[in-house]
Amino acid sequence: MKLKEWGEFGIIDYLKNFFPSRGKRVVLGIEDDCAVVRGPRGFFYLLTCDSQVENVHFILSLFSPFSLGRRVLAVNLSDIAAMGGKPLFALLSWVLRPDMEAEWLKEFMRGIKEEAEAHGVDIIGGNLSRTDSQIVFDLTLVGEVENNLPLLLRSNARPGDLVLVTGTLGDSRAGLEIALRGSEEEKEKYSFLLERFFTPAPRLQVGRLLHSLGETIATIDVSDGFSQDLGHITKESGVGAVIEVDKLPISPSLREWSGEKGEDPFLFALAGGEDFELIFTVSRERGEEVKEFIERENGVPVTIVGEVVSQGGVSLRRGGREEKIISGWDHFH
Repeated sequence: MKLKEWGEFGIIDYLKNFFPSRGKRVVLGIEDDCAVVRGPRGFFYLLTCDSQVENVHFILSLFSPFSLGRRVLAVNLSDIAAMGGKPLFALLSWVLRPDMEAEWLKEFMRGIKEEAEAHGVDIIGGNLSRTDSQIVFDLTLVGEVENNLPLLLRSNARPGDLVLVTGTLGDSRAGLEIALRGSEEEKEKYSFLLERFFTPAPRLQVGRLLHSLGETIATIDVSDGFSQDLGHITKESGVGAVIEVDKLPISPSLREWSGEKGEDPFLFALAGGEDFELIFTVSRERGEEVKEFIERENGVPVTIVGEVVSQGGVSLRRGGREEKIISGWDHFH
């Protein structure tokens, strides 16, 4: 069997069984946005890593080195956000071409430094290596979360819960399209969509607020696409979810751009990926109250888009009819 047939998530499922978490300090292994291990008194450590590979995750010519540096750290911060944690330390591992300009790397490091300082992250080490092909930026991030409250876990969803999402969906995917094929006029007009692609904003404060509630909440960040990432919650929780597609939050910019292009903005919302918003579930009786709490304390809009059911994976409803599931990103497909 080829890896493209096995698929990214088939490989991850195999790894979960092949490397079971056995150490006494391991609270959570290969099954969520971060691994969780016991830390100093009162805290768990959160550990996550992510690789950004040239021509897979980014096209070098599209990015300024500064914006790419910010992005490399931001995508890791989003995992910490999904666990309700506070980021602490980062290790950087870079595989670079020897003929790259030193000034490019200096600007890239400036971008990482600015993102790190904005979120209180200390860069404490890493590794350098060389390549003659694609460059790779790998980053390991360590955070912490208080252990006297329930963890935000993908496995926390229960039938009857509501499904909520922060911000708007599909903007980053549209931003990529504009970056690749848009005219200068289009890029100027839709600068909001470009910004959502180039400089994602991890929802760290939202994660902290959700954790502070001390409730059983399932959470995940939108990296591979809304429908696929929600599917990780339903799988780990052993439940299903029904989503009202017309309720998915679409920004005015995406509505206007997709109207001009004859595109369905809801397809971008469902499968676009890299919005780095948070999907979370809360009990039905708490849904409106939690929504208003997040909006009041953080200012980011929150939308109730569906409900958790007892079985069936993720189902989409639109105009009273069931829709085909739209999958997201898989590295090996």
